Amino acid sequence: MSAQLPLPPGRLGLPLLGETLSFLSDPDFARKRQQRYGSLFKSRIIGQPTVFFCGPEANEFLLSSHADCFSWRGGWPNSFKELLGESLFLQEGEVHRRNRRLLMPAFHGKALESYFSTMVSLSERYLTQWEKQRHLTWFLELKKFTFEVASVLLVGTTPGDNVDELAGWFSDLTNGLFTLPLKWGPTPYAKALKGRDRLLAYIEQEIAKRRRRDRQALLS
Repeated sequence: MSAQLPLPPGRLGLPLLGETLSFLSDPDFARKRQQRYGSLFKSRIIGQPTVFFCGPEANEFLLSSHADCFSWRGGWPNSFKELLGESLFLQEGEVHRRNRRLLMPAFHGKALESYFSTMVSLSERYLTQWEKQRHLTWFLELKKFTFEVASVLLVGTTPGDNVDELAGWFSDLTNGLFTLPLKWGPTPYAKALKGRDRLLAYIEQEIAKRRRRDRQALLS
């Protein structure tokens, strides 16, 4: 009969709901509990018992030195799995290592050098636009710029082509990752599912185009 190992300090909160509401509404949720309980503490988020790792030593233990002791896929709620599917983010073990090795050449060496001119061109276009505007919301503008760089380099979209629409779908998807999985009505999770489907349909169309012509992008 095995002994039950002790859990980190903390509190699980209400049955089922746990501390989900505090986690979603308080941006300092983790920092406050780290100050109270230390670099490791327990909670319950979206119905799942959860342990938080805070600080460089704890994260090195989780992400590097003892990574094989943890399950990436098993640690996320079912809503993550539904929204992200069999993506690299939710793979683990040899499957994760294999697919990560396949992707690495696109993010190193000559590949990164080839992206530079595109990034400079997009930066100059945005700077020209910003100079003409009297008032800017920098967070939104930089978010849009970052998304367009990724869209052009990774998917091969034409600069300015459908960027606002694509960025909106992506925001819908990411905004639903940490919400209650309510699929009906105008809920964030329902919008996330629609955003996911629209992005997948768009990428499938782009894949079909790549098969007909060669373009310099990660998707090719």
